[in-house]
Amino acid sequence: MTLDEARHLVIEGINYAAYRETDSSLYDSDKNRLFGSERYSSGRDIVKPSPWATADFESQMAKLLGWANTLNRSVPQYREAQNLLENEDSVIGRVVRLAARER
Repeated sequence: MTLDEARHLVIEGINYAAYRETDSSLYDSDKNRLFGSERYSSGRDIVKPSPWATADFESQMAKLLGWANTLNRSVPQYREAQNLLENEDSVIGRVVRLAARER
């Protein structure tokens, strides 16, 4: 698994957890912030700011990642992806480390 594949897998897990648990999926801007570059562009019109775009973005994403880990507990690639990302000096790396501390 490449680092980009790992980022994508973890981000989609977080997105699914956000939608399932809060009825508010991640915006492209949230996904791009997690990914570390402009990778997501759905073309959706944005009529209001993302509910996730707050000062505590990383802690919110870590909470969602905790839920995603529960939802994906039978998917070994999901844990593998996080293992690849946990030492990165990036937003997603910090989110993975925060989620691991909250377990």
